[in-house]
Amino acid sequence: MNPEMIKEMMNSEMAKEMAPKMMPEIMPEALNKFLPYIPEDKRKEFIAKIVDIIVSKDEKKEIYAEFLDMFETLLNIKGLIVHSRGGKGSVKEMVSPMDLFLAGLCGCICIAVGNTLKDNNIKAEVKVDGKVEKSFELGKITKVTLNIHVKVDGDVDKEKLKDIILEGSKKCLISNSLNCEVEKNVIFE
Repeated sequence: MNPEMIKEMMNSEMAKEMAPKMMPEIMPEALNKFLPYIPEDKRKEFIAKIVDIIVSKDEKKEIYAEFLDMFETLLNIKGLIVHSRGGKGSVKEMVSPMDLFLAGLCGCICIAVGNTLKDNNIKAEVKVDGKVEKSFELGKITKVTLNIHVKVDGDVDKEKLKDIILEGSKKCLISNSLNCEVEKNVIFE
């Protein structure tokens, strides 16, 4: 069966009737089984498309969390439902509220730095990763470490560029709102 035939079948009346019944069972199984076989460069784009489809089709565009049990919640992020396990019960295989916080912070810093470089006519690849140090005894995050990876073609004055990057990172509303130490490291690749 070729891809064009499958696409044609998707537009049939039978598919429109059967798909809503079958998709909740088949899609998670298909993703679990075949996602690892999609090349990594295509996988990111594929996952982003799925998330965009989910978010664009949901009429409830709000963000909320629903308590399940102990350390588990269902998070609704504009229609994207994430089963989350956080706190002392967090596990690496599941997205935790702390993961989402850190992802949002990295995204905000990445946008701030990327736009600053663009405004300065500097073409660069920017990637931000981070980690948090937390104290359950104090009930708070004590430190956030952000690594701003920048890849620039050609010769550049790295000290001057580092200053531009760190200044640009100050435009991040999330990091400006934190009440803990925020360490920012610029890493040239």
